[in-house]
Amino acid sequence: MEYSHGLEELLRTWNLRIRDSAHDVEAIRRRFYRSKGEAAVGALKKNGFAAYYAPTVAEAAAQVLSLVPPGASVGVGDSHSVYALDLDEALAAKGCRVIPGRGVLTGTGYDLRPQGHYLAPTRDLAREILAAYLTADVFLLGANAITMEGELVNVDGAGSRVVGGIFGPDRIIVVAGANKLVPDERAARERIAFIAAPMNNLKYDRACACVRTGVCRGCRDPERICNVTTILHKRPMRSDYHVVIVGEDLGF
Repeated sequence: MEYSHGLEELLRTWNLRIRDSAHDVEAIRRRFYRSKGEAAVGALKKNGFAAYYAPTVAEAAAQVLSLVPPGASVGVGDSHSVYALDLDEALAAKGCRVIPGRGVLTGTGYDLRPQGHYLAPTRDLAREILAAYLTADVFLLGANAITMEGELVNVDGAGSRVVGGIFGPDRIIVVAGANKLVPDERAARERIAFIAAPMNNLKYDRACACVRTGVCRGCRDPERICNVTTILHKRPMRSDYHVVIVGEDLGF
């Protein structure tokens, strides 16, 4: 296509480059996550939770550590959002004892000897670990989704990851990246089915239908990990419950 002499001159004067129209995407994302995160914090507070917005992982780690008393026992539900905070050395320096979810089994679970778990030397000791985990001074876990209405939504395979986030520990702390924020409960379930569950199946090298087809069909796979759904609409009664939303992508 031929341009007129006037257009040719104009384009030459402008010296247009494609990249000149680009904006700082990371800066926009940070502002977006802050606006969504602070709004979610407000909704969580209305529902009775103590809630905080931390722009970075480092600030989130500092917030979580400020909520863990020296010498506390700390149960940790399997959560890559929590792992991203890299708390091991700081908790050890505070004299805390950590009980990871991978070391927690019921007596029945212990008898099955599941792969990927730390196995106590005896069944009785496994039961002691379970009791300590469920009654820890502090329990850390993540969230598969947090709604802008201030609800916490999780789906689990056995329930061990989420049980401490309901009842038992003296203090409960949820850590979630702003990527977990969704409009409502329906969107939370959709996020879990379309993103969190397939990624967790890949983590465990399980080829459930959601991995094979890209869409959750409500599988009947014996290794299905979507068996237990918890929705905290409000802060559980008589609980010391904290939620830290981080302005970064964390976990699944």
